[in-house]
Amino acid sequence: MAWQDRIKNGAITGPSGTRIQFDYENLSSGFDKNASAFEFQQGTYVQNIGNSGRRFPLRMFFWGDDCDLLADELYRVLSETGVWLLEFPIGGTYDVVPYGPIKRMDNLTTAANQVVFEVEFWETIGVLYPQSQRDPSSEVIASVDEYNAATSEKFSEDVDVETTLEQVTAKNKYQAVLDATSQGLGVVADTQDDVKQQFNQIVDSVNQSIDVLIEDPTLLALQTVLLIQSPARAVTNINTRLSVYSNLIAEVIAPGLYADPNEFFIADLYASTYLTAQVIAVVNNTFSTKTRALSAATLLLDTLQEVIVWRDDNYESLSLIDTGESYQKLLESVALAAGFLVQISFSLKQERVITTDRSRSIIDLTAELYGEVDAQLDFFIASNNLTGSEILEVPKGRQIVYYV
Repeated sequence: MAWQDRIKNGAITGPSGTRIQFDYENLSSGFDKNASAFEFQQGTYVQNIGNSGRRFPLRMFFWGDDCDLLADELYRVLSETGVWLLEFPIGGTYDVVPYGPIKRMDNLTTAANQVVFEVEFWETIGVLYPQSQRDPSSEVIASVDEYNAATSEKFSEDVDVETTLEQVTAKNKYQAVLDATSQGLGVVADTQDDVKQQFNQIVDSVNQSIDVLIEDPTLLALQTVLLIQSPARAVTNINTRLSVYSNLIAEVIAPGLYADPNEFFIADLYASTYLTAQVIAVVNNTFSTKTRALSAATLLLDTLQEVIVWRDDNYESLSLIDTGESYQKLLESVALAAGFLVQISFSLKQERVITTDRSRSIIDLTAELYGEVDAQLDFFIASNNLTGSEILEVPKGRQIVYYV
């Protein structure tokens, strides 16, 4: 069989199941090779950290008397939400999503019976956005509970406190991170009385019992994760909660490589649990706009990647083997939370931006953009950070954000 015989028809099937076959001319595809380079005196070490999904930039042709109707149908299919199935003429079938601008060309003068689409499809995986068969938020919280149990057991297995010297050294390092955590999260916990009370009780319990608990790492780790996660449920600004945990993660992973395994295991416990606290925070928050929900999902996934790279570097540097139990639960918790945020984003308001062409009162603008004033005025002011004289009159040339 020659290569010409292995080329197949090109087709795209939308999330709704509609399959559209298309013609093509030249084909191309590619992917990014993800790697990190480390320079040493002896040379360069390149760490292979995986590949991106494939990208398929396509020029899709439709011919004949019904080319406009076929093009209209493709327009509709490309506007759907979900995952598409691409039958690529060379190489096989892929789960993809249209990415970037979609261009349709009806060359009525030079090729009246032809419509051309330019679309780039990106291969996608479903693991980051798993679909839950149960209540999504409950499943996320259940996953965090499983993480709590797994990470407590793993910490007990990993940390070495057999001798008195090891216990004292580990206790001092643990206490330092605990103090930084208590100080950092106290700002959030203090915003709500019941959360503050629970948080302070756990802090006091750990501080008073740390001499004994260091000999029982499972219980110490479990109390620690509950301490870290309790302020995440506070009814306060979501950006404040996420920012506090992000700062704590940055502080823990800032040293990069740890020389002492116990110190790394302690840092890993805290960094990973800070991330699960962000998961709890987003699930317990009511998002009002699509942009904010998707920004939170992006933050979770980006932070997860940072923690993963940091963990991998330390395991390699210390010549340790990660058995993966708590790591898998961490991945699952973040994946479910990201999926939850993406899912709810479809029903949330979409951001739009205008620039005022003249000075306007906020009453007029709110009424024009939202169709009502009383229920939307405070949201309009907050979402545009209006202050001072702008609350009385929005000046000409001011960029205004609104949601539909």
